[in-house]
Amino acid sequence: MVVKNLPARAGYIAGLLLAVVMLIIFLGPFWWPGESSSWAAFIRAALVIALLCAAPALSRRSFSVSPLTYTVLLLFAYLLINSLLADDDMKSLRRLLLILVFFIGVGVIRASGTFDWEKILKISVAVVALFAGFSMLNLAIHGAFVLGYRQMSLAGSGVTDVADFGNTIVAGMNYGLFLLAGVWLTLRSRRRAEIALWLLCCALIATYIYFTFARSAWLASSVGGLVLLGTMTSGKLRRNILIPAAIVIALVLIFGFSELAYEVQTRGVTGRNEVWLAVFERLAGHWWFGVGAGTPLGEVHLSTGQIVRNTHGLYFEVLYQFGIVGLALLLATMLHAGACLARARKTSETARLWLAILCAGGVVMTVELHTFVGSPNLVWEWLWLPLAGAVAISREARRAEG
Repeated sequence: MVVKNLPARAGYIAGLLLAVVMLIIFLGPFWWPGESSSWAAFIRAALVIALLCAAPALSRRSFSVSPLTYTVLLLFAYLLINSLLADDDMKSLRRLLLILVFFIGVGVIRASGTFDWEKILKISVAVVALFAGFSMLNLAIHGAFVLGYRQMSLAGSGVTDVADFGNTIVAGMNYGLFLLAGVWLTLRSRRRAEIALWLLCCALIATYIYFTFARSAWLASSVGGLVLLGTMTSGKLRRNILIPAAIVIALVLIFGFSELAYEVQTRGVTGRNEVWLAVFERLAGHWWFGVGAGTPLGEVHLSTGQIVRNTHGLYFEVLYQFGIVGLALLLATMLHAGACLARARKTSETARLWLAILCAGGVVMTVELHTFVGSPNLVWEWLWLPLAGAVAISREARRAEG
């Protein structure tokens, strides 16, 4: 009897462990009882243990592949070969293997049926909204919450190591993912109480993101929100959302014109053009295959006197480290994944969320995000997660056809 129930029990335990891992990946940046290194170490160990537990529950059908699977494997094959040749003590190779384990884990969660993405995201959005509300309330109590435009750059809670990001862009992008998840939960809810709850969570998170004044987070939230609106609404519901949204945009354009002009004309790309020029200059002789995985850009001295050490754009980092071939493979994979998710949006509500995150991340990657091959970070959430979700959905569609 025990042997007979082994696959079911193994699938349950693996699903539970992976759900916990995903929650820790999502919520760990907001608070973790220890150093960030211990957070990453826990994720590595838990992912491997969870997949070992899932092994008895896997069948031959679990290893079915889709055309997107081959595209992703081609990308990883190139990245792995590049990493083998890199002079970084195999650090990039180990990280890539961990990302592959993460891909498998995302698929197992979807297949387990016990701890699905809806439950994981509901917990995550609710907790993140509490962090946002606490942060703003705590700062207001201590007189540190200022309403004026760019008079405050929100990046923490006022409590050390609790939702304390130290950087407005990092803060905005961490919260932005859960704003999109909150919108997704709102649009798929049917009961008024649930809709009200998720709207409240979205309001808290969106308010926090606004006061970060991180344009990358604003952009990600806007692009992802538009994708969700386009894929999850129609008819009267869409009109009821679009009309108030259009009114708000018009008011912003009228009363916030000077602020918008400041963002576009004065701040511009804030020196990123100089960083990108440095990337091109340092790529000389390495255009096709890059300078090697994990190779740091080094110091870039801007005309403002500021010194930066990353490419300020993930696409530029991929180009720098993996060359034209690596960037082309990444873009092809993202486009293939986007096409698969767009086709699946009518039958899979999760596909709509992954598509929104992938589109938002794909736009923001032109000007932000870094450490393409790394331990759990923002790239895991904005790139690897939707790609892994797309692979899982495409494999399920393939199995259904067969």
